[in-house]
Amino acid sequence: MTKNLGNARYVPPKDTKVSFLSRAAPALFPLVVAALGYMIGRQFFGL
Repeated sequence: MTKNLGNARYVPPKDTKVSFLSRAAPALFPLVVAALGYMIGRQFFGL
């Protein structure tokens, strides 16, 4: 119990945010690519 609490206190909350961003970035990347492709395609085809 004491070791687990010590580890929990030792880990800063910033690491959790970084891990969340590192997990969200790969998921949002295809959406960004699709959005850019849609905008470029719309301008190219004149839709």
